[in-house]
Amino acid sequence: MLIADADVEDGMLEAIIGGGVEISVVSDGAMALLEIGRQQPDAVLIGARLPVVDGVTVVRTVRSVPGHDNMPILLAGGPDDRSAAAAGLDAGASACVGKPYRVAEVLAMVGGLGTGRLGSAAAGLAGAEILRGGPVLLDRAAHEVRLDGALVPVPPREFRLLALLLEQAGRVVPRETLLREVWGSAHTETNTLAVHVRRLRRRLGEAAGGPTVIESIRGVGYRFRAAPETG
Repeated sequence: MLIADADVEDGMLEAIIGGGVEISVVSDGAMALLEIGRQQPDAVLIGARLPVVDGVTVVRTVRSVPGHDNMPILLAGGPDDRSAAAAGLDAGASACVGKPYRVAEVLAMVGGLGTGRLGSAAAGLAGAEILRGGPVLLDRAAHEVRLDGALVPVPPREFRLLALLLEQAGRVVPRETLLREVWGSAHTETNTLAVHVRRLRRRLGEAAGGPTVIESIRGVGYRFRAAPETG
């Protein structure tokens, strides 16, 4: 994993390395582009405010290179970098993470990289029209959700929320990521997310207090329990 940011604390680097991930760290965008081309990393974490070449330009440049369409790229920014976050997603960033960094959030996003799974998972799911997890099937093209084959009406925002959880099924998706991707800002009231998750659970046939396919991970986020299949 390549990290292009001078503001990464040693504790986070140690946590990522402890998960079995090899990392390289550079401090400016020009070096990031050079090392991405040289090392061909499995994933990249890029600060939005890099010197020499800014983070959004790095993302756009990487995505313009053949063969880099599916490389997981995380763009990191602080509260004042919302416009950069939006521009980064438009340029092709896989997701945005907040600064100052939260170790749990970054680790959740790099997920199975230490076991060699993140790159292949991202490549397999990127652009997948149909996502499956247990009895749930989501068809992006038809904008349909089915539960054991039966059509379930799901509003657009909950549809996007379910798609994000299915894409990362088996992994924890941080609350900040869900809020940023579905509502456009990680600073949206977290109770809003909890309400939509409850509604989505009910649509998927879950009785109050019963078993759930959408698990709450206290202090971190949510996880869709079933392993995903694409088709």
